[in-house]
Amino acid sequence: MSLAAETRAAVRARPWLLQALRAGVVNYAAAAESLDVDGDTDSIATALRRFADDLEPAETAERDVVVRMRSGVGLAGVDVGTDDSGSLDLDADAEALLSVGEEAVVTADGSLTAIVVDGEVDASALTAVVGRLRAENVLVDAAGVAGDELVVVVPRSDGASALRTVEDALASVSEL
Repeated sequence: MSLAAETRAAVRARPWLLQALRAGVVNYAAAAESLDVDGDTDSIATALRRFADDLEPAETAERDVVVRMRSGVGLAGVDVGTDDSGSLDLDADAEALLSVGEEAVVTADGSLTAIVVDGEVDASALTAVVGRLRAENVLVDAAGVAGDELVVVVPRSDGASALRTVEDALASVSEL
């Protein structure tokens, strides 16, 4: 494998570096030193510059979404059996907002808050939302996206600030 191919593979293994290259905010020498690629730093930095030149510049787009907050949700194990409609078997009063395997985010007097986003959402939107919440030191207990709905679950005490952060994150999602 050539030095250029090794460098590109090392960058792809670090999505944050790929995003920084697309945004044009990389110190190439420092990035070259951080990569585990055999070769001298100047050659690796040159390979990084050439790779960055080949990438599409980072663009952002505002999403058409509605963001709302649901307090009192919790995480619960659920019976993974389904009824005739294909829905999870839950208590009559509980609604599953998100489920993975045998765990679900349910609306049943829990101590958490769900931020529910309806509209133009996808994996890029989820990445932006979770990244922004992490940057704000907000613990994310659960997160997922399917169809036109995105859900993130945070501690109740962080609900209002998480709502504002999610709205702000979705105002400029990076399009890959």
